[in-house]
This record gives sequence, structure tokens and C-alpha cells, in this order.
Amino acid sequence: MSSAVPDTAVPGDAPALPERVVLQLRERILSGVLRPGTFLRPDRLAVELGVSPTPVREALQALRADDMVRALPRRGFVVAPLDRGDVVDLFAVQAHLTGELAARAAVALDAGGLAVLRGLAAEVDALIAAPPDFERSSSAPLRLPGDDLALAEAEHRFHAALNRAGGARKLAWLVGRAAHYLPPRFYTDREAWRTATVDAHRRLLAALAAGDADTARAAMGSHVLDGRDLLVAHLEAVGFWDET
Repeated sequence: MSSAVPDTAVPGDAPALPERVVLQLRERILSGVLRPGTFLRPDRLAVELGVSPTPVREALQALRADDMVRALPRRGFVVAPLDRGDVVDLFAVQAHLTGELAARAAVALDAGGLAVLRGLAAEVDALIAAPPDFERSSSAPLRLPGDDLALAEAEHRFHAALNRAGGARKLAWLVGRAAHYLPPRFYTDREAWRTATVDAHRRLLAALAAGDADTARAAMGSHVLDGRDLLVAHLEAVGFWDET
């Protein structure tokens, strides 16, 4: 599935500091590290993230606009509610929109456009196949944070190019907005996601090469919903929706 990096970002450009803080906090919220109802103290978060309080406050305001945190009078910011139905709905929207764009791309793509997508998919495959920089342990992720980010960004580039190939700017913009609610780096150290992603890209590229809009739509939708199933299973496993 695509990452939350905006499609307007220039490849190679580093996000501004508040945007990087937004990405980190969004990832923690959507992966269940920060639960609904958790108070977010800018000064404490600034120390934890190694930044000044100002970009943290800016990030919290941005997350408030996305209804991921709420501001309570005289009490500060708190993580907004997120129930199982919300998660399922968000992925359903993403699956529908990206499926439609993939179907349109199957009709619109020329040989050059298909070659670009194959090259971008090969970048994702290479990062997935690369050996980790250190051995996995019970407390360590499979890859270093930089490797996680590289894979998330490569996956984003593939899907952003595919979305643009559909020739529907507003639909592609909506996909970018919907992706703000999906955790791009949650998946990168999960073997099930990596295996499914390689397979999904191959099925997508085959459908695009054949000009098969229906198969492209189904393959894209299935790819997104695989991510939904992984995230929901994780949130259930960590007791995200357990009653207190």
C-alpha cells in the first residue's frame, strides 16, 4: 500500500521538521503505540523526539486537522478515538479509489509508462530482498529505521506513479488524503507484508501489461486490504480495542 508522503513531494527532498514529526506521531497512533485518550505533552514529546517544542506543537495542530488528535481546553492534546469500524472504513475507501485508478491506468498506460512502473517495482523488490543490517531479536526491528523509510518511500513512489497513470488528478489527490490515515512504515518489517507486496506488484504489472482493467482493479484492492488485515490483527493482538 502507498505511504503517507504527499504526491507533491519532490523525490529526494527531506520533509520539513514538523512534517517529520507528524509522520512519526501518526505512525505511533495508527500502529497502536499511542492509544485513544492518551495525552500528548509537547515538551515531553520534544525531548523524546530530539526536537524543540515548536515543531511538535505544529505537528499536533496538523494532526488535529486530520481528526487524529483533539485539543481539550486548558488540558492540551489527546489522541482521538479510533475504533475498528474506522480502520475498516479507511481501508475500504483507499481500496476503492486505488482500484479505480489502477483500472484506468490499465487502459491509459503506454509502453514507456509501463516500463517506469516496472522499474519502480524493481526498486521495491530489491529493498525487500536486501539482507537486514543486523540480526533480528525479540526487541529489535528487522531493519534499521533508515531502511524502513527507504522501503516505505520506494513503495510510495510505485503507487504514486500508478495513481498518476490513471489520469484522474482529483482521484489521485483523494488517495493521498486517505493515505494520511494509514501507517506507511508499520508494514516494512513484516514478512507477510513483504511477501504479499512482491506478489501484488507482479499481478498488478501483468494486468497493466495486458490492459485488463478489471484484474488491475481487483489486484490493487486486494493489495490494500491485505494491509488492512495485517493492521487490524496487530491492533487486536496488542489489545488496542480492549475495554478498560
